[in-house]
Amino acid sequence: MSKNKITIKDVAREAGVSTATVSYIVNNRKDVKIKPETRQKVLQIINLLDYTPNQAAQALASKRNNTLAIYIPPTDSILLNSENMFVLKKLTRYFNSLKYDVITLNDSSFEKCDKADAIICYNTCKEDFYALGNKNFIPLLALDCIIDDPLFFQINLDLAKLKEEATKKFGKDNYIFVTLDSLNHDNILSYQQYFSSTKIVKSIYDLGKITDESLLVSDYVLYKLLKENNNVLYIPKLSSKKLNVLNECLTSAITRKPLDQHNVLI
Repeated sequence: MSKNKITIKDVAREAGVSTATVSYIVNNRKDVKIKPETRQKVLQIINLLDYTPNQAAQALASKRNNTLAIYIPPTDSILLNSENMFVLKKLTRYFNSLKYDVITLNDSSFEKCDKADAIICYNTCKEDFYALGNKNFIPLLALDCIIDDPLFFQINLDLAKLKEEATKKFGKDNYIFVTLDSLNHDNILSYQQYFSSTKIVKSIYDLGKITDESLLVSDYVLYKLLKENNNVLYIPKLSSKKLNVLNECLTSAITRKPLDQHNVLI
C-alpha cells in the first residue's frame, strides 16, 4: 500500500474502529469520549502507515535523525546480564557501522525516545513491548521475542533450521537444547514445544549439572561456559545474516513500507 493511496478507511480497518473514530482522534476532538487504549492504537497505526490527512497527523511522522533506540529489559540474572551486554555491543557496533547513533532505554525512559527513528526491543515481554508502543509513536521491532502482532516486525530464531543442524550433528533427539531463561515467556514455550529435550538455565548453579552432554546452544555466554565439558553445537542467535535482515526490517518500518512479512525467522 503506497502512502498516496492510504485513506482514513485503511486506518480504521487496521485499528478495528469506525472512520468517525479515526477522524475524532486525528482532529483531537475533546467533545467525544474515546478510550485511551483505542486512541493509542489508532495513533500507532497512523504513524506506521504514515497517514497524514492534516497537520495533527503529520506531526506524528518523525523526521529521520539516524538515531536508533534499543531496549533490553533489566534482570537480576548474572548470566542474562552478560548475554545482554554481548548483544547490546554487537547491535551497537553493527548499527554504528551504518551511521546510526544508538541510545539505550531503560524502564524509566519509556517516554523519552522522541529523538529516535525506531526502537528495537530485545528479549522483551509483551507487556513492556506494548508499554513502549503506547508511549512512543515511532516504529517498534521485536528481536528475539514473540509478540505475534501484524503491526510489528518480529525477528526470531528459526527453530526448524536449528533442529535440522542439530539432527545432522547428533542424530534425532540425541541432544539437549540449552538456553538462558527469557523474559518473554512465549520464547520458552516455543523452545519446549519444539525440542524433545530442553534445559532452561536460570542461574550459574544450573551449569554445574550439565556435563558430558550433546548440546545445542544459541547463547554466546552459555557456549563459552559449556564448551569445555560438553559436545556443543553453537548456532548464534545474532548472526550476521540476522543483523542484515533486522536492518532491512528496520528500514521498511522507518520508511513505512508495507509489512508483508511480519514474522521473520533466521
